[in-house]
Amino acid sequence: MTPAALEALCAASMPEEQLSERELERICFGEGDTVFGDERAAAAYTIKRYGDYVAAWLLLVAVHPDAQGKGLGKQLVTDVCDRAREAGASHVHLANAVPRYVWPGIDLANTRAGMLFETLGFEADLVCINMSMDTGFRRDAPAGVIVERETGNGAVEFAQREYPYWVDELAVAVANGNAFAARRDDGSTIGFACHSVNRRGWIGPMATEPSRQHGGVGSALVSALCSDLAAHDVETAEICWVSNLRFYGKCGATVSRVFQGARLAL
Repeated sequence: MTPAALEALCAASMPEEQLSERELERICFGEGDTVFGDERAAAAYTIKRYGDYVAAWLLLVAVHPDAQGKGLGKQLVTDVCDRAREAGASHVHLANAVPRYVWPGIDLANTRAGMLFETLGFEADLVCINMSMDTGFRRDAPAGVIVERETGNGAVEFAQREYPYWVDELAVAVANGNAFAARRDDGSTIGFACHSVNRRGWIGPMATEPSRQHGGVGSALVSALCSDLAAHDVETAEICWVSNLRFYGKCGATVSRVFQGARLAL
């Protein structure tokens, strides 16, 4: 499978996701990733090692509508589990392979997928939500704070100190011109926000210095993202893997998708 071939398969099997060749190349064809299958059905997974712990993450399974109902999806997942076991993995996790993921779990609206993974013995764990918001949202930055597109190292250096688990995604957004930083008058960075890291129009990650939370810095960063997305003809943004429902809700966002994480012991 190539990124272009996987894009064509995803366009046929899940057109509502609008997955592009570029997105799939970043998410599914990186270091440690494996993509296998053909024009009828394909799967992508990655192997990660954390010290002595080895696990696999199932990134994506796609089956062409003409080939559904024939057991191909089940066979692909079984093959991933067999390959992961041979690689020494203890578990297969679903979807949430940070920093490169297609979804934060199984969309609970996808009944067929939920049935498949339940049949195969996957056990549910965390629940994640996405929220949608109109990119017309605007908020001014609080006094003494400037929000600007990040073109240097300030946001990454701030994340390395305060939020190291988001450094990789932030660095990608900075390189692509999709990251914004909030700074004090002295130039020190106190927050960052990104969009379109893994998926076009998806907001995240974003974070604010703990001492400046609840003071309008975060909403000003969201405003900058919305303005930038609107300039690129995105009318509705999707905030991925929300950890602060109240904050985004106050910005006008509403829950749009709910995902179920799950894992299988090998």
